[in-house]
Amino acid sequence: MAVDSESVVGTAPRLAEGVELIGEYQGSGFIQAPYIVRRADGQVIQLPRLLYLLAASVDGQRDHAGLASVLSAEFGKVVQADQVAFLLDNRLRPVGIVAPGPIVGEPEPGQASSPPKMAMKSDPLLALKFRVGVVPERVVWRIAGVFAPMFWPPVILASLVGLVGLDVLIIAQGGMGKIVPSALALVYQPALTLLVIGLLLVAAAFHECGHVTACRYGGAKPGVMGFGLYLVWPALYSTVTDSYRLGRGGRLRTDLGGVYFNAVFITGMSAVYLDTGAPWLLVAIVALHIETATQFLPMIRLDGYYILSDLIGVPDLFSRMGPVLKSVIPGRPTHPRVQELKPWVRRTITLWVLIVVPYLLYWLIGFLIVVPKVLPVVWQQLIRLCQAVGAQAAEGHIAETALGVVQVILLLLPWVGSLLLLGMMARRPVRWLLARFQRVGLGAGRS
Repeated sequence: MAVDSESVVGTAPRLAEGVELIGEYQGSGFIQAPYIVRRADGQVIQLPRLLYLLAASVDGQRDHAGLASVLSAEFGKVVQADQVAFLLDNRLRPVGIVAPGPIVGEPEPGQASSPPKMAMKSDPLLALKFRVGVVPERVVWRIAGVFAPMFWPPVILASLVGLVGLDVLIIAQGGMGKIVPSALALVYQPALTLLVIGLLLVAAAFHECGHVTACRYGGAKPGVMGFGLYLVWPALYSTVTDSYRLGRGGRLRTDLGGVYFNAVFITGMSAVYLDTGAPWLLVAIVALHIETATQFLPMIRLDGYYILSDLIGVPDLFSRMGPVLKSVIPGRPTHPRVQELKPWVRRTITLWVLIVVPYLLYWLIGFLIVVPKVLPVVWQQLIRLCQAVGAQAAEGHIAETALGVVQVILLLLPWVGSLLLLGMMARRPVRWLLARFQRVGLGAGRS
């Protein structure tokens, strides 16, 4: 690539607005720990040491020659001005770390320009993509401040002791034998069923409060909270990306904050149940216990996935799945994205991949087999439910009508989520095919 030395020397790049240089990623599972940068939109980006040092040197005053001089001194190796220009234009500007500016130099005739190696926006596998923010950052910050005392060590200890103690007391009083009759009783009491559903929704919101509170307690800034469709079911979410600035302990506290707040919520419900003996409360308590336990599964992006990620110090485990699978093929060399990991981390991720891939394939194949058989049944059930809801509404049965509407929504959401998921999965192959057909068409036109 031809570079005009005068334009290189005369340009003074600056960081993009709102970019924050956080520093070395603490508790990293990499042989060479990456460095963390946070953009104004909350996106956290990992950089190797050279690029981070370059970003830290960019101040809007130094031109490329000045940056090369500073970078050479800090990095310990000679870096030229044209190399600085290349790194700025092809590494830091495409990801929004350095403010946009004119690209230095033009490709020589017959030579293609080097494309950016990193994308502006990450597109992680199995992430919560269909979502909408509801609670803004400033409100989330205040909520986290209100609940901050919940993370004082004596309060944590008292809460966990209370959870175990009340669980034992409920079991000792025969609570296990009352679960099935209590659940069956809800079939004939729609108002209580709605109450259980509402209580579980409140518990889910309180769960997210636990994440943002732990994030603020550790010294990071939580983002918006909202709801969306995760895979095929509705979910609440909280933005705690800034927790990457914390050490391993702070990140794990943020990961565990949700299930800890679940424990607090269960403790409160258990105390009320022991006082009132309300059967519907027992159903809610058992359901929340099950939901809390499933949060520890690391197969999809639940709390357990992030706990495992922060324990071994490797963000976004799903992005390592392809390199790991390529590396385990006999006769194939170890992928560079696997080689950069510490040996024990490499073994841990390989084991995780060998468990997760069959798990996901099992559910995907099962889904494709079941869909053709279930869709007609779901359609008939929807028609029946809509007719029943209309009849209940005409008779003025408010609780039954509301429960019917909830059932219709719950029946529809998984299928809406499934269609969105299939569309998302098909998008990349379709784009690849279209691009291929376009190339074939252009080639035929030139022949």
